[in-house]
Amino acid sequence: MAGLALSGAGTAAVFVTQNQAGSVVLVLGGTVFLLMFISGNPLLSLGHGDTQMRFATRRRRVIQEAEEAPPREARSALEALSTIDPRASRDAAFIQTSARVYERLVYAELIRLFPDLSIREERLDGSDLTIATRDRRMLSVELRVVTSPVSAATVRQLLGLAAASDTGALLVSNQRLTRAADELLLRAQEGGSKAFFVQWRDENDTDALKEAVIGALREVGDGGPS
Repeated sequence: MAGLALSGAGTAAVFVTQNQAGSVVLVLGGTVFLLMFISGNPLLSLGHGDTQMRFATRRRRVIQEAEEAPPREARSALEALSTIDPRASRDAAFIQTSARVYERLVYAELIRLFPDLSIREERLDGSDLTIATRDRRMLSVELRVVTSPVSAATVRQLLGLAAASDTGALLVSNQRLTRAADELLLRAQEGGSKAFFVQWRDENDTDALKEAVIGALREVGDGGPS
């Protein structure tokens, strides 16, 4: 019943909505349940041979659609795909697309939080984003999507970015810092480094992101963002 419902909803959505990525996920989910019903066994993998090839084709379609979909819809599609197809999380295209979707989500959230600041997608200094206030205080933003806590090596790169420019440098990641990375960053900040970190996974971490940007800009110059 679940397979028929999802497949039917996905097929209908193809014709009546613009959310093609979501439609493909519904059809893919329905197919999984139907295969479980036909085989009489729990589906622990996505099959083999022609079946696996068909799932791989659908996986590529979802990933391609996610590239063009609005960031929140793209995130939902990728999350659904990784749940239905655990192998997708190891796919290079999935990993790259997830990183780009994360970047678009953070960018959109910063635009929403700070409409009066200049937020540009520039990589002149190796960073992913640049935030600037009207009084010319600058903050370079580095974005990292990882599957395990952020390492000390990544924090060293952040410190290098902060030291190589006159701006502050903020690392935004979906994972927390390791203990070694946290200690390294704290020592550097005590020594005057304008390097900062915040964990942002979704809208539930928005307050932390806002506070991190305001605090970093305060450290770069006098007063809060203006």
